[in-house]
Amino acid sequence: MVPINASIVNVSLPTITTFFSTSIASSEWIITAYLINLLGFVLLFGRLGDFYGHERIYMVGLISFVITSVLCSLSPSITFLIIFRGLQGIAAALMISVSMGIVKDAFPPSQTGKALGIYAVAIAAGLSIGPAIGGLLQTILGWQTIFLVNVPIGIISFLLCYKILKREEFKPVRLDVSGAILQYLCLFSVVYILNNIQTSKIDVVTALMTILAMSTLILFIWNEKRTDDPLLDLEMFKNKTFSAFNLSLYFNYISMYMILFIMPFYLQKVLKFDAAFTGIILTVNPVIMMVLAPVSGTLADRIGSRPLAIIGALISTLALYSMVYLTMFSSMFDVVWRLALLGVGAAIFQAPNNRAIMNVIPDKKKGVASSIIVTMRNLGMVFGVSIAGILLYTTISPELLEQNQLFNLAAYDFTNGMHLIMILGAILSILILILSPVGIYKRKITQTKEMIQESDMIPAPQEIIEGSSEIIKDSELVKYSKELLEDSELVKYSKEIIGDPAVLKRPKDILKEKFERWNFVILKREGK
Repeated sequence: MVPINASIVNVSLPTITTFFSTSIASSEWIITAYLINLLGFVLLFGRLGDFYGHERIYMVGLISFVITSVLCSLSPSITFLIIFRGLQGIAAALMISVSMGIVKDAFPPSQTGKALGIYAVAIAAGLSIGPAIGGLLQTILGWQTIFLVNVPIGIISFLLCYKILKREEFKPVRLDVSGAILQYLCLFSVVYILNNIQTSKIDVVTALMTILAMSTLILFIWNEKRTDDPLLDLEMFKNKTFSAFNLSLYFNYISMYMILFIMPFYLQKVLKFDAAFTGIILTVNPVIMMVLAPVSGTLADRIGSRPLAIIGALISTLALYSMVYLTMFSSMFDVVWRLALLGVGAAIFQAPNNRAIMNVIPDKKKGVASSIIVTMRNLGMVFGVSIAGILLYTTISPELLEQNQLFNLAAYDFTNGMHLIMILGAILSILILILSPVGIYKRKITQTKEMIQESDMIPAPQEIIEGSSEIIKDSELVKYSKELLEDSELVKYSKEIIGDPAVLKRPKDILKEKFERWNFVILKREGK
């Protein structure tokens, strides 16, 4: 429901702008307000989910999403719509912060990759069908219905979750309020800067917001290190595998959303395709992901996450670099096969990557880990769109982009800017290739230790001691040695000495007795 809502609204922005007679800059805040609150609260709600139960947080989010959807459809002005969209972002954060943890719990550990593959399918399906549903509803019934479509879906989902999901017991929790405020201010400042820098030069407000972003980031890190119950456990990032795969996910989403941002403009303004045909072409990527994501997740359960993540990043690199050869004369087929290849790479990469992240942290922190994944994904979306816009504006002016179609030099300038975006995406995919092997040596050592501990061929030390004792006890050599010792004259003599010390005599006396005994025996034999 959340990805459907995001893609539906994007399609309807031009109509909403016209309806309220407002500017494009104002309409952009319909999306920005949603993303800021989604990013700002997702970590807090992930933390709450670890204590109050992921299921409860998710169901509260469902009801809140339904209510805010109704409010959005009833908005009397652009201001109210932006406010209600911000509230809807909070509701979305409630759901999406704990959703991955719920999915992971529904499957045994051996099928974690498969579970996260299905999760990726749901997101891809929402992104792919959202534009089609939005376009149809908007054309027939008006833009208000794009929000009302969430109402029946949300109610049915709530009833199913209430009946199926088991609620966990409450646990005591202390909220990191100061950390939540600092994190929100930092994210708000960053998003504001990225949106502002696209359309205007760096001014005093942008400079002040940059200072605010840097200072709140420093204070947030300081606060998280000193508080007993931090909003974000920075100790988790000491795990190299966890950090590397989160950074890889962030780079992957930047690359993906730079392409998803620039492609509609390229298809409509440069290649002169209409909006309907553009929508069909853009569904190629999410449909491929929807088909392959569960397959890659299942494979990750069998062969591990790392090989598939590397293969996916390599395919994405090739796909992004191949897009550099798209020109103002390219055909529909030239675009489709490249988008399909990018979808293959993303599908092979994302589910195993998420599996690796969730498997390297303890279960008690899975809510926070799920929230971090969501944060990385949405940060990648925000940064991807903003960076793409900044790169595009280096080769073509915003005034030319307002034209319905671009010709000659303007189209050439646009494709040059698009090529810069593709090159950056390819570079980020190469960085993912470099990050993927991080922590593999330590992981191999850990796996080897676990195999030795669990192996039946290599017994535990206690078993070795017990087995050795039995072998020694049953040994024929030991039995024979005991018999020799028992029949030994030395042992008998030693026992006599211990029993009666008077038995102990000087060697001369002993020899005298022996000599007399021998003489007696000899004389007896001679008959004397």
